[in-house]
Amino acid sequence: MKTTAYCAIGAIVLSTSLADAALVGLHVEQHAIDMNGYTPGAGTTTWRLYAEFDDPNDQLTSVGGSPGAGGVIIGDPNLGFYQNIFGGSFSTQINPVLYGVFPSLAYDSWVTIGASDNDGSNNLVNSGFDTTSFDAGGNLYVPNGSWDLAMNDPNAFGDVLPGMSNYQVLVGQFTVWGYGASTAPWGYLNLSGFSSGFTPGEPIPWSVDGVTFGVPAPGALALLGLAGIAGRRRRRRS
Repeated sequence: MKTTAYCAIGAIVLSTSLADAALVGLHVEQHAIDMNGYTPGAGTTTWRLYAEFDDPNDQLTSVGGSPGAGGVIIGDPNLGFYQNIFGGSFSTQINPVLYGVFPSLAYDSWVTIGASDNDGSNNLVNSGFDTTSFDAGGNLYVPNGSWDLAMNDPNAFGDVLPGMSNYQVLVGQFTVWGYGASTAPWGYLNLSGFSSGFTPGEPIPWSVDGVTFGVPAPGALALLGLAGIAGRRRRRRS
């Protein structure tokens, strides 16, 4: 059964700028329990993080953080995320050919824009942040840098998915220990992309800092020094 945990806090409100209306928010969806019966995955929940849009022509081309607004994805502060030795921190490092031999690889934790593995259409790039902690099963901190696609890349556009409204762009998969909504990852990210312009073929850039999702455990904000996690600043990119 699909479980939705904690939609993004607030939503971007339509204003005089078309770009401000591009993004509805971020949300996590339960994807699998116990790695769909794979024994080494007992006691785990796999979540997928999506960016939601209300127009099929909206694009998500960059996800990350910045020195001013930061960026973070956090699971259990003590246990972190499940990482498979045959995977990696990005969807480009996930080879589906290996699923038959190593079924737990399908539940590795990684980030992306749109694609869930390294098929030929996945052109995701890492633009300058360190994934050492995340690779080791820790939380994902993005004090600067991002993961990106080029404008008009097919994976930048949202899909209509069963049981979900609007158009969804996959942003990451995260496997944690435990069950239920309280195990869902939480955090905040900076997002940018393009919306349909008034002139066909001329998309309008948009950018939003500090888009939040999920609910942190009590005391976690003070522990991590993230008291400003609920803040968010919109801006129009020139």
